[in-house]
Amino acid sequence: MPIYNHEGSSEASGDKGEKYKQAIEEYLRARGYSIERRSNHHSTTEDLAAVTVDENFHYLSGEKVGDDVKKFVRVEAKGTKLSRLDDDLLTELARVFIDYCEQDGGFEYHIYASYLQAFDKWERIFDPRTNTPEHIKNYFDTLRESQKLNDAEEAALQRLGVEDFEWFLADVFVHRASWNRLGQMAEDERSVNRSKWDFYTRENSPSREVETLVANFLRISGLPESIYIGENLADHPEDIYVDNPRHLPIWVESGLFYSLVSMEEMPDSLRPFVDEESVQSRPFDSWLESEDTAPDVAKRLFNREIRRRAVDGYDDCRMVRHQYENRLLFKHEGGGSGEEDDSPAKTRVEGWDVAMDWGAYTAHRYAAPVVKQYKEQFYAFIDTGWMFSRSGRGTNIVKGDTASKLHDKLQSSGHYRPNNLKAQFRQWRAYLGMDESPPLEEADIEDDPQRLEFEREEGLELRVRPPKDGAERELLMQRGVDAY
Repeated sequence: MPIYNHEGSSEASGDKGEKYKQAIEEYLRARGYSIERRSNHHSTTEDLAAVTVDENFHYLSGEKVGDDVKKFVRVEAKGTKLSRLDDDLLTELARVFIDYCEQDGGFEYHIYASYLQAFDKWERIFDPRTNTPEHIKNYFDTLRESQKLNDAEEAALQRLGVEDFEWFLADVFVHRASWNRLGQMAEDERSVNRSKWDFYTRENSPSREVETLVANFLRISGLPESIYIGENLADHPEDIYVDNPRHLPIWVESGLFYSLVSMEEMPDSLRPFVDEESVQSRPFDSWLESEDTAPDVAKRLFNREIRRRAVDGYDDCRMVRHQYENRLLFKHEGGGSGEEDDSPAKTRVEGWDVAMDWGAYTAHRYAAPVVKQYKEQFYAFIDTGWMFSRSGRGTNIVKGDTASKLHDKLQSSGHYRPNNLKAQFRQWRAYLGMDESPPLEEADIEDDPQRLEFEREEGLELRVRPPKDGAERELLMQRGVDAY
């Protein structure tokens, strides 16, 4: 849903009618579009309709292009000053919006105007960087009230909602450009010899060798035996976490309190938020199959249960909130690692580096486990990486430009190499007790009927993939040169 100011900060000159429409035609032709119809030749809602081949499609030897790879464009040309509240514009926009929804998308809608009145207010609606749901809804309400549609069109519009309008806006493009500026843009497009770019912009063949895929997820093969459901007494869910950690396997929704922890094992700090007399124990499997909302609640409980394993299992592991994720990391203990003096002091857990000094900051390996459901099966994914703190204890997380510079420095030292990321995934599986762990008896863990069990997916193969390194990329590109 971009909005373009091709004029910069200066005002456009007002050129009207056919002359302005012809300038748009020339610009579109220069960009490789074919003009399909014009409003002065056909009875259409839009002023122009054009078509081109989608930029992601590549073809050789004059192969005929089918409609499934064509990109269709409708154009509204306004050679004068244009207000976003103009009645004629609202009517035309409403008709195109109806067509768009009835055709399930399938085209882009471009609005060209010499000058856009109150440009900043146009941006609040059509610029994805600055628009807001509130401004979009207000404009949608204005559209429904101020258009001049016939009865059939009015009925069709009333069946559509603001969510449909947001979907439509993703394919609406607004351009501020005078007749002179359109001519300059067309000349600029024609001056580019696009044939020279063909080899570099076309898609090269991928590697098609069979390769075993090391997945960053595990299948949940064993579910809890029971779920405990009771009446929620908390006025607000946030009240629960004043005195309770957020990794407890509990969830509050629609006045109900869900838990994988029985009332007998529930901490005292949690008891005031659940009506103990109302709590019922239900078999987890039958509850999962009988309730429509059960899968979503189960995922939230599993997410917390997985994080609880690491936090409860290691004194220095903690959960932090960063970039809308609940991430696990280890605090930095300091004291060095017995290496050379100029190497960073590191903290290790079970032989793995988990944190290290990085100048005035501390780099922490983190894990962000999340459970997803595919069909009727649950899978636990573990996103891994590095994050930085100023304290070394995982508080005061570094963000913004400083974090970007630290990540660049860390990457240059090799800590983002693929093998390094695979090692992080293996180590976090161990910390979370998710893979290759000893039987419960050997691990001195009492048999727990609520314990999640995991299995790796074996036999996954990748038959098409991008090049894995520079040498393979050069080889694939050379094959493309030889075949070109």
